[in-house]
Amino acid sequence: MNCAFHTHNPAVVQCNGCGKPLCPACDHRIKGFPYCQDCIVAGIDLLRQQNRSSYEPFVRKRTSPFIAMLLSLICPGLGAAYNGQTVKALVYFAVFIGLFQMAILTGGTMLFVLAFFGMWLFSALDAWRTAQMIRAGVTPDVAEDILVKRFSGNPKLWGIVLAVLGIAFLLQNLFNLRGLMRGLMPAMLIGLGIYILRDYIFRPRKNDDKWDDFDSARPMPFFSTGEHKGSNSESSRHSRYRSGYGR
Repeated sequence: MNCAFHTHNPAVVQCNGCGKPLCPACDHRIKGFPYCQDCIVAGIDLLRQQNRSSYEPFVRKRTSPFIAMLLSLICPGLGAAYNGQTVKALVYFAVFIGLFQMAILTGGTMLFVLAFFGMWLFSALDAWRTAQMIRAGVTPDVAEDILVKRFSGNPKLWGIVLAVLGIAFLLQNLFNLRGLMRGLMPAMLIGLGIYILRDYIFRPRKNDDKWDDFDSARPMPFFSTGEHKGSNSESSRHSRYRSGYGR
């Protein structure tokens, strides 16, 4: 039996989707299974249709980047709440209050003052960017999912936070250290906010240009002839495939 696409080449496998006979040049492997080019194109079209349907709620929501940025400049977190990201808004506001309190307690230390204004500006720019993504129909990152993943998947973090707060309250009552909680609470709010939003701030660069080779054990075929480069053992292996398929 010959290949369905190259009629002059003998077939060695059948497509796992439609069952067409395929020669080595048309044998495209996905997770180890052979597929023809028609089935691959049909699968890509199906994925595109599913993605379009999942983006419809965001396309219909007409958010204004200017209003989102203006609300964040009035108070950090309002822009995120306007974009529908409630958890991110609460985290931004908590970090903002923590930096403000630390700047007051340290007598206006330049580090916390700069961090205070930097957080203010960052929340405004993030609200602008998220509103533009929603208007363009692109699904923005969901802070609620990140929050659940950070805390539900890391019970040690809850234990550390509760233990530190308990020790701080105990020391305050025993030694009358009123300034301890005033300095510790803002620092913990800042640390928790950075931990939750670290995917937004320190986003790793994705290698979207890299493609996995689904059939790396086999050398590159000549598409004109359907033959492969390789040693005699490779040629004998394909000859065994042809003989076994023709039986």
